[in-house]
Amino acid sequence: MTNIFPHASARSAQRLLAFIGAVAAALNMTALAADPQASARPLPEVRLDTPSGLPVPRFVSLKAEKTFCRTGPTFSHPVRLTYQRQGLPVMIVAETRDHWRKIRDLEGDQCWIHRTKLSGAKTGIVIEDGLIIRTRPSHGAAQKARLGQGVVARIEKTRNGWVKITAPGVRGWAPGEGFWGAAPMERS
Repeated sequence: MTNIFPHASARSAQRLLAFIGAVAAALNMTALAADPQASARPLPEVRLDTPSGLPVPRFVSLKAEKTFCRTGPTFSHPVRLTYQRQGLPVMIVAETRDHWRKIRDLEGDQCWIHRTKLSGAKTGIVIEDGLIIRTRPSHGAAQKARLGQGVVARIEKTRNGWVKITAPGVRGWAPGEGFWGAAPMERS
């Protein structure tokens, strides 16, 4: 069995309607994993009246190896955070008409990024150390590998709470709750 550790990037397309139906459950799952008190908080409302016409909140990923995130939605606002990991999943929580996106990361930090710095690629970051990757979307399927916490994997598709992923040296299925950013997509 292979043990894989953090280094990955990804690209993929995003679909609107399938995402909307499942986003509330995915947000609840990822919020509970990151914060045990999250179950007491109401889930964010999915909005469709956005400048892009896409749902908010939604997951995307960082396009570049180095990405500046600002305190407000202009290039004149100071840099609040600098992300140094291509493919890192982030959640868009707000949009402006002039193409700025307010994002939230795994730790709950929020800041503004221009849309040109974001990718629609579906990625997830492993939040469960030793996450087992299987040959099929079933707990009874053969194990292929284990992923360490912090690995960023490409999300190819979802099926009944499982995600098909590609990470360095491995491709297979894992439970969706083992990732942050792995909101359900269309069923394939």
